[in-house]
Amino acid sequence: MTNITTIVVPDAAAIPVNHTFSPVKVAGDTAYFAERSNASSLGYWNLALTQRAPLAGQTEKVYRSKISFAKPVVYSETINGITRPSLGYTLRTNIEFIVPAEATLQDRKDQRKLTVGILNDASFIAMVETQDNLL
Repeated sequence: MTNITTIVVPDAAAIPVNHTFSPVKVAGDTAYFAERSNASSLGYWNLALTQRAPLAGQTEKVYRSKISFAKPVVYSETINGITRPSLGYTLRTNIEFIVPAEATLQDRKDQRKLTVGILNDASFIAMVETQDNLL
């Protein structure tokens, strides 16, 4: 795995705000990051990047690159005059690239670029943002 560094990503606000995911730790084949701008750790956004190489003895030799993202939404809750943060819900994303070991560099570039294009396509955007059914 390459050296982990801070990842900065803009949100989708009318005036985008950059969110900084700082490295937290590396455990095994996974690098963990957190965006810690929320006042409570309940609201920290979490990102995990995993890279798994083919295991010896596997009949299908594939690399697995996975992105896992969790964005909790926190509310303030007041009980008996005491205000505390409370987890409302968590949005989650998991994307996995499964790449045969014999894939060329161009194959891998195409896979990543085409995936980005699909994520930016109007049909996919409508499906996620407005929850429109494609059928």
